[in-house]
Amino acid sequence: MPKSHLTPARLIMAIFFLQAVALTNWFPRIPDMQHQLGLGPGELSICLIGSSIGGFIVTFFTGSLIHRFSPRRAMFLAMIAYYVAQALPGWAWNVPSLFAALFLTGATFVTVDVASNVEAARIQENLGRRIISTCHGFWSAGAMLGALIGGAFAGYLVDTRYHLLVVGLVGLPIGLLLVRALPAAPAADEPSVETPPVFVAPSVGMLGLCVFAFGAIIGELTARNWAAVFLRETIGTSAAAAGWGLGVFSAAMAIGRFAGDPLADALGPAALGRICAALAVAGLVALVTADGLPLALAGFTALGLGVSVGYPLSVSAAAARGDRPAALNVASLSLIAYTGSLVGPPLVGYVAEGAGLRVGLAAILPLLVLGGLFAGELKRPDRRAAPDPGNSERRSTDGQRDPG
Repeated sequence: MPKSHLTPARLIMAIFFLQAVALTNWFPRIPDMQHQLGLGPGELSICLIGSSIGGFIVTFFTGSLIHRFSPRRAMFLAMIAYYVAQALPGWAWNVPSLFAALFLTGATFVTVDVASNVEAARIQENLGRRIISTCHGFWSAGAMLGALIGGAFAGYLVDTRYHLLVVGLVGLPIGLLLVRALPAAPAADEPSVETPPVFVAPSVGMLGLCVFAFGAIIGELTARNWAAVFLRETIGTSAAAAGWGLGVFSAAMAIGRFAGDPLADALGPAALGRICAALAVAGLVALVTADGLPLALAGFTALGLGVSVGYPLSVSAAAARGDRPAALNVASLSLIAYTGSLVGPPLVGYVAEGAGLRVGLAAILPLLVLGGLFAGELKRPDRRAAPDPGNSERRSTDGQRDPG
C-alpha cells in the first residue's frame, strides 16, 4: 500500500484488527484445554478468571504510564509482551499454570487495548469525526477471523501449543511495524511534564458511564469465554462447529461497530445505547432457551449486535469529558468495565456447576439490564478543562483531513 494511504486512522484500525486475531485464536481451544487437563466448569472458571485478574490489576497503572510515556510508546512495548503471552496457555499442565498463563495474557492485552483506545481517541479528536466504533469494528472482524482460524486448528487436531506459538510468531513483527508507522505527534509522543497519579480510578461523575460499559463488557466476555463450551457441551456440536458461536457473535459485533459511528451521529449515542442494550437482552434470552444450533447462533448474533457499540461509545464519552487527560479517563473506564470479566465468566461457571450452563448464562441477564439503564450517560458533555496535551495536536501535519 502506498505510504500516502497509511493514514493514522487506517493504521490504528489495523492495530485493533491484529490484536483481536491473536486473542481469539485461543477461545476455540478452551474446550481442548479443558479436556486435556480434565477440568470441570468450576475449575475452568478459576483458570479463565486469571486473565481478568491480570487485566484488572494492570489497569490501575496503565493510564498513568500511557499519559506519561505516550500511547504509541506504551503500545510498542506492550505488544511485544502481548504476543509472547498469547503463546503460553497451550503449554499449561495444571490449573495453577493455566491460571498464570492467562493472568499474563490479560495483563498484556489490557495494556495494548487501553493504549490503542487512547490513540484512537486522539486521532478521532484531530479528525473531528467519529472513528472509535469503526476501530472496534475492525477489532471484531479480527476476532471473527481469529475464532475461525482457531476453530480450524481445533478441527484438524493441531496441538494447542504449536498453534498458539505460530500465532505469536506471525503476528508480532506485523504489529510492531504498524505501531512504528503511527506518526510521532510532538505533543503526544513526548513524555508529559505533568506527573500523573500512580493509581487511576474513575471520578464520581464517570460512575454511570462505567456501569453502562460494565454491562456491555460482561456480555461480550461471557460470550467469548463460554460460546465454544456452550455449543459443544449443551447444544452438542462438533469441535469444529464449536467455533461458530464465537464466529457469528464476532461478525455481529463487527457489523454493529462498523455501523456505530454513523448511527451514533444519526440517533445520538444515548438512544443508540438503549436500543443495543435491549437487543443484547433479547439475544441472551434466545440463547439460553435454544434447543438447537440455529437458534443458538441467532442468539449469539443478537447478543453480538447488542453489545457491539457499548464500549466504543463509552470510550468516546470518557475521552471527551475534558476533566482529566484522556488516558486517565479511558484507563479508569477500563478499570471498572473490566471488572465485568471478574464477575461474568466465573459467575457463569459457578452457577453452571450446580444448575447447568443455560442457567449460568442467564445469571448475567440482570447485569445487562442494569447497564442499559445508564445509557443516558453517553451524551457528550461539555469540556470543563483544558484538553489533554495528547489531543491538542493539529488535525494533521499538512492541514488536510485524514481520509481514514
